[in-house]
Amino acid sequence: MKNRLLNFFLFCTIVFATSSCNQQTSSKAISKTIIALDSLRLKCYADTIVCDMLVRNSDKEDKWMEESLGRLQRKALIDIIFEDIYNGNIVAYDYFTNKKLSIDDVKKIEKTPGYSRDVIGKFLFREAWFYDKIHHSFVKKVHSIIFGYEKYDENISDKKIIPLFKVEF
Repeated sequence: MKNRLLNFFLFCTIVFATSSCNQQTSSKAISKTIIALDSLRLKCYADTIVCDMLVRNSDKEDKWMEESLGRLQRKALIDIIFEDIYNGNIVAYDYFTNKKLSIDDVKKIEKTPGYSRDVIGKFLFREAWFYDKIHHSFVKKVHSIIFGYEKYDENISDKKIIPLFKVEF
C-alpha cells in the first residue's frame, strides 16, 4: 500500500511538472503530424464534391462563426489568389459563362461599385476527398474556388451572395 501511494504521488508530481512547463499559449492549438506525401496510400471517397463555406462573419455576436473562422487567414488567402491572377500564375473564369477572364476583366470587377475584397464572404470549393487508412490521414484536393461577395438589397436584411469568378487549380 505504501508503494502504491508513493507511486501515485510520484506520478502526480511528474504530471504536474510536465504540464506546468507546457508553453502552449492557446487552447485552440492543433496537433500536427508530418507524413511524407509519397508514403500516403490514398483512396478517393469523393471524386468531385462541392463545399459551400462562409468565410466572413458579418455578425460579430455570432460566437460560433467567430470561433469557426478564428484561424482562417482570409485576407491573406484572398490577396494571394488575386496576386497570382495578376501575375498570370492562375486564370480566373466567369462564373456564369466559364469564359476565361483577362487581367483587365478582373481589375474591372475590383472597381465595381459596392465591391471590395473585404466583402468577399463565401468560397465555393469543388474538391476531391481522399483517405489513407494506413496513416489515418484525410486529404482534400481543391479543383476550383469560386469567390462570392455579400450584397444587400434595399431592405438591409436581405443579403445576397454574388459570385465574382472561379479559379481552377
